[in-house]
Amino acid sequence: MRVAALREVALEAGRSSRAIRDELRPTRTGSILVSGMLAEQLARELAVRADAGAVTVGDEVALGPATVAVRVIAGDPSDEDDAFVRAADRARVSVVLVQLWPQEEWRAPFVLSPFVVECKTGEGFPIPTIAARIAEAAEDATALAARVPVLAGPVESAVVKSTVARSALLALSRSPAIRSGIALEQITMVGQLRSLDAPDEPDPPAVLAGAVAATLVASYALRSVARSARQVLPRSISDPLVAAAGTFAFAQALRVLSKRL
Repeated sequence: MRVAALREVALEAGRSSRAIRDELRPTRTGSILVSGMLAEQLARELAVRADAGAVTVGDEVALGPATVAVRVIAGDPSDEDDAFVRAADRARVSVVLVQLWPQEEWRAPFVLSPFVVECKTGEGFPIPTIAARIAEAAEDATALAARVPVLAGPVESAVVKSTVARSALLALSRSPAIRSGIALEQITMVGQLRSLDAPDEPDPPAVLAGAVAATLVASYALRSVARSARQVLPRSISDPLVAAAGTFAFAQALRVLSKRL
């Protein structure tokens, strides 16, 4: 039994090591294309500290290298706006609409994208909100945020929230093989968050090994906590609660550690 347990730990450590290496491996991603009214101004604000070419200005002709397009429109969508969104759809590029409205009160009209930011003229672009919609629309938001720092905050929050949710769902399973996936989810989260913190400075092998070991130790500790919690709460409540809370706490600890590193 002890040998089997050690074998399982070794297998889980191997899977975790591969997962974190995959997340930290450099990924090629496209750019953000900004188009429409005041596109140059918005592009400048999104491109603060970004890699060269990560945020560009253009029309539907420039959609090729883009991974996300941002279209700034004024009032109701025009024929040009409609044509741009349709061209982006053909190119399989998600579109974030930024709607400028001069009136005090208005009702949102028919929109061409599920990713919409409402912005009143004269109040400036709500960059955090726009960045959050871009993070939702991007297929590989983590890789894009490594090139465009203004996206880092929204992407980090999305990574933590999704990992917490998946960990809670996995904890509902009675299968040990499926439940062991919680550690893999946490390791993947570690890799994603570290790639946002230091995209140009890969962690040395010793740091990666330490991260894997710390996550596995924390994962096994959480399993023990979950077993104790079952004496007070039903398993269907205690296990997801412990998994979600433990994953969130691990993410917060990693944030503190990353600042020190």
